Amino acid sequence: MTPIHSLGYVAFQSPRADEWPRFATEVFGLESEQDESGAVNLRWDDRMYRMRIEPGPDDRLLHLGWETSNRTDFAAAIDDLRGKGVEVVEEPAELADARRVSALASFSDPFGVRHELFWGPGHMDRTFRGQRATSSFITGDQGLGHAVLIVPDLEIASQFYEGTLGFKCSDIVDVGIGPMAFLRCNPRHHSLAIWGIPGSLGLNHVMVESTDIDDVGRAYDLAQRSEYEISASLGRHAGDEQLSFYTRTPSGFDLEFGADSLVIDDDDAWSMRRIDRRWGNRSEIWGHQFRPLPPQSSVHAYPAEAHQ
Repeated sequence: MTPIHSLGYVAFQSPRADEWPRFATEVFGLESEQDESGAVNLRWDDRMYRMRIEPGPDDRLLHLGWETSNRTDFAAAIDDLRGKGVEVVEEPAELADARRVSALASFSDPFGVRHELFWGPGHMDRTFRGQRATSSFITGDQGLGHAVLIVPDLEIASQFYEGTLGFKCSDIVDVGIGPMAFLRCNPRHHSLAIWGIPGSLGLNHVMVESTDIDDVGRAYDLAQRSEYEISASLGRHAGDEQLSFYTRTPSGFDLEFGADSLVIDDDDAWSMRRIDRRWGNRSEIWGHQFRPLPPQSSVHAYPAEAHQ
């Protein structure tokens, strides 16, 4: 598989960054810190941050950060990408320091989404303090959780993320809106999913996985009593088998909060599955009633000039 072993961090810009500390801590039991620039760093383990929300004029994904194990794998990943024709920029030490990593490189996917490679993240041993006694999360070799990108062309995206980056496809799911490919680079069922919706590009959701199903229930109760919109009710997916619910964040994308997700222990024995509504397949074992909320402000027209 790819030298990339997990999704290490997500960065996003939003005019509503100030709302994140309360949203993240009071509802989901995460930890937050706001710096002098107004940016909010969110933690759910001993990493210095897992998600960063920076102030900005609109809701927009800034980058996804992909982790390699060491400097050797970092160099191998860069060489591999360049050998496949991808332009990779080895970023200066100042930017690596800002990301709290030992070294940093960047590249873009076919639609211009920025991705970063890194090794040697800053670690604050046994310092995470969630807002509830049961706040602990599955990270480690599985990374922060997963992210779902809406892309305008699933075939082009799949060729890049599978053929170029070397991710493996766990499942293809089509619920009638557009097909989704669920991609893995470690035992987590997927660290990235790409959802093909022509004319659209952006971040659909980020998933955080608790170690405790009851903590998911507590968060669900808190979310229902809050001013934040529930995007999808509590349920269990047929693909990754996760028990979860979705909440619309202050920045337009959704946060999926769940537990008890499928782990693919034997990578070579796994065969990709297709779950397709046209064939009578169900994408949910139960629940996950999605609600008709306004369009996500985190998703934009692509190409932008064609929709002006």
